Amino acid sequence: MKTFDCTLFGPDRPATGLPVSARFEDGQLVLERAGLRLDAALLVVSVGGLDRPELRLNWLDADGRTCSLAPAGEAERATLCASAPPALRAQCAQWQGRADHARQSWAWIGAAATLIVLAGLALWWSYPRLIDALARRVPVALEERLGRAALEQLRAGERLIESGPAQAALQTIGARLAAGSPYTYRWIIKQDPAVNAFAIPGGIVVVHSGLLRAAANGDELAAVLAHEVQHIERRHALRQTVGNLGLAAALAVTLGDVSGVAAVLAQQLGGTYFSRELEQEADRLGFQALLRAGINPAGMPAFFRTLQGKANQVGEGPSWLASHPLTAERIRAADAMIAAQPCPACRPVALDWQAVLAALPAAAK
Repeated sequence: MKTFDCTLFGPDRPATGLPVSARFEDGQLVLERAGLRLDAALLVVSVGGLDRPELRLNWLDADGRTCSLAPAGEAERATLCASAPPALRAQCAQWQGRADHARQSWAWIGAAATLIVLAGLALWWSYPRLIDALARRVPVALEERLGRAALEQLRAGERLIESGPAQAALQTIGARLAAGSPYTYRWIIKQDPAVNAFAIPGGIVVVHSGLLRAAANGDELAAVLAHEVQHIERRHALRQTVGNLGLAAALAVTLGDVSGVAAVLAQQLGGTYFSRELEQEADRLGFQALLRAGINPAGMPAFFRTLQGKANQVGEGPSWLASHPLTAERIRAADAMIAAQPCPACRPVALDWQAVLAALPAAAK
């Protein structure tokens, strides 16, 4: 068994990384100094590095935090790929193509960064405007690639429900709310007792099992889905991701390189904070989506009040409130929209809510 020198990056590690010796043994990656044995099937190959493309192995630890391993040089990289299990070797073979693309991307980034610095000298230009401009240049197909890559990272460390009666209920409601969208949506349940839901760029909506159990009926779930769909449709999720990653990574995404960004995005999922203006926009457009779908919009203020009640009981808000700040003003705004735009044709979601909850695995309840 051949060993190769690498640098381990991740939580609780030095900022410069921890030098380790690694080897593959019986389908596992063994890191002696770190005391780790990782199933090779959970490893994902990506391109890292700023000045030159570097092969990296990425995974999520037991707490869902992103870790990565970078070979020390070309010889170590060759040893890693030659000694890796077959599935990982296939990823290594694909890496060379991505590395060539990364070299070209960073060349373009260097030129684009120079232009950005010059543009930044102009008083009329601002960072938010730059982020919006970059996000607008990302094609839907590329945004969906980024979302799928982040979802793969999420699958590696979380228990997800992507089929079955409960997931089918999300998909049925969500399809009505996203009708006519340029995105191909995915509706996923994360087995987690926290009351939370979040949007991943590219048309992926994830709802915690804890939120399902907090909702009183399908109308309240529809209100949450309508809100999250608008974060995707209006590209709030993409713009927030681009803004959080910084200009170099944002330009990489704009130029088509998502491999090095997906792991960072996966680490941020569920905790993205949107501005008051973006939340208001998602509420307002989500309300309109409910009306277009013919779904009773009363679920929106009702769910807000449910969460506010939980926050008052325990002294702190559910997770959804941390990333989607809830105020009395938003509740009043939802009530005002209902009063201003009554919808006699709107009907409650035809859904056996107790059957949906019963379909969740026992561990998710």
